[in-house]
Amino acid sequence: MHLTESDLRFIVESVVTQRRDHDHIIGLVRDKEDLLDPMLEDPKLAERLLNEQEVFVRTSPYLMFTVLLRRLRRDLEDQSFVLEAGVRGKSIPVFEAPQAVQLLSDPAMLEYLTEMLCSFVRTNTGMLYWKERGVWRKRKFSDVDMDDMIALCQLVEPRLKPRLYKRIADIALFLTGIYPDHAAFLARRPRSQAALRRTVPDYEREGRHFYVLAAGESEPPWPATVFQRLAEKFTLARAALNTLNDRYLKPLRARYFNLPAG
Repeated sequence: MHLTESDLRFIVESVVTQRRDHDHIIGLVRDKEDLLDPMLEDPKLAERLLNEQEVFVRTSPYLMFTVLLRRLRRDLEDQSFVLEAGVRGKSIPVFEAPQAVQLLSDPAMLEYLTEMLCSFVRTNTGMLYWKERGVWRKRKFSDVDMDDMIALCQLVEPRLKPRLYKRIADIALFLTGIYPDHAAFLARRPRSQAALRRTVPDYEREGRHFYVLAAGESEPPWPATVFQRLAEKFTLARAALNTLNDRYLKPLRARYFNLPAG
């Protein structure tokens, strides 16, 4: 777990309300996942994360997303459906809550989705120069733009391609899961002819494809099985993230995800 010292203090203060020796308790639970796991499931922790204004400066995105994904899993145990974003942005119930619970109950999958969401809190852009047929070329790349990452994949040496396969697939899952409206916007106002043809189902298809490629050349710490399962269950993972977004993240998206306008 990638919890900061501030995260640990926030967790202990939120969950252990009957004691005041918080420094001692922090020392006991630090780096002990078997003790931290039940604390991350405590409803009081999720309520504070969602409702207190100071949370944004006191805690990390990692704590926010790992707690909310756990809360989503717990909430779906009592329901029969997840919410999937339709083409016009309206949420549609899909009766696959038990399957979503099963997906989120896999510790490796839960950790992967948490870190994937964290990777979009800060996005990066840069200018790349390369020589092609004797002519120097340049292009600005953004690591949240699928077309940029696909183009970059054609330029880098083979050992760097697996992490780009992962990033391309993550972009597809993130945009269609957390920003389905943004994905539709990009399709309406494309930067390229490839984007002009890309709809939300196209993002899903490309996401599956690149997760398969990532599984074939997986790198630590993620096993190939995580990518294989995301390729197989992309639509289910997207629906789980749609539900997470609809229930918990919409009021927080401007704080945590400051995506380019397109």
